[in-house]
Amino acid sequence: MAAVAAAVLSAPAASASPANTSTKAVKESRHELVIDRRVPVAVPPVSGTLAETSASSPGIATPQDATWLQARNGVYTGQVCGTDRVDVISGMGPVTLTLTTMRSIATAWTSSVSISASKVSATVGFSVTDTVTKTEAAAYAVPSGRYGYLESYPLYDVYTFEVYNTMFNYVQGYGQVNRPVGYCYNHYDS
Repeated sequence: MAAVAAAVLSAPAASASPANTSTKAVKESRHELVIDRRVPVAVPPVSGTLAETSASSPGIATPQDATWLQARNGVYTGQVCGTDRVDVISGMGPVTLTLTTMRSIATAWTSSVSISASKVSATVGFSVTDTVTKTEAAAYAVPSGRYGYLESYPLYDVYTFEVYNTMFNYVQGYGQVNRPVGYCYNHYDS
């Protein structure tokens, strides 16, 4: 659809008397342009693959895996236990619960700006698309008369990185990589 513009022209009328000609001519030769704003103007769709517009740089759209974006300053920041339970065992004491956990857990990563996994992998020094399989065991002695639980959760090494825009020379976003390295264990009884 296109915007519709309608012009309304008022034609000058014949002058009634020569004395009033100047004022009537000004009033009657006035033209009005009326634009109908009720009809929406169609906006053509954006072509190509635009990832998103960064909040830190409004108005600058970044195509998926733009060549001017780099992942840099990959830094190990510590370890964290995941929140998704991998395995659990329970039993009435007195007993020793032994939990052997073996699972394949994928490396997880996020970024505030769209960037390829290969660029992030090069920055942190390992593949962020890998799945890691680990086997570990833990034991918990449940006291007599108590019901005990032993749970395992993934343990991650955490790395952070910056997404740098080389075209405009500024940090455009940030990201984080969680690399599975083992398991955390939690025990309790009731």
